[in-house]
Amino acid sequence: MMRMRLVCSDEDESSARRWIVVADADQDAANLLAGYLLYQRFRAYPTGRGSEALRVARVHPLSLAVIDVQLADMAGRELFQRLRAIDPALPVIMTTADFGAATEMDARRLGIIQYVQKPFDFRRLELVARRIHTMRSRLAAGVTEG
Repeated sequence: MMRMRLVCSDEDESSARRWIVVADADQDAANLLAGYLLYQRFRAYPTGRGSEALRVARVHPLSLAVIDVQLADMAGRELFQRLRAIDPALPVIMTTADFGAATEMDARRLGIIQYVQKPFDFRRLELVARRIHTMRSRLAAGVTEG
């Protein structure tokens, strides 16, 4: 059994509320994206297994999940549904190397907020993560756009 490592930065206290789980069947891709998010002052946990992503979601409130269409132990669709059972408002980005329109339509029907084809643009994912974090922080504080 492979041990996953937690990727986080203690330099930015506001990052404590910005947990992101990165679940990708390609462990190297998960580690790379989580490392980039760390550099951008997010807390990120890379994993190739849906069961590990669920364990993290039960321990740490997530601000975002980035999940692959297929993981080592379950489909991304199943992980999405199980994460939403933990937090019905959790924003989810789905990633895939599949360029098929049917895969994207299926993911969008689930209610994902963004569908990203690989290889993905790290800067684009960072901007989406920041926008989501800001929106969720405002909602938690009771601030509405005006």
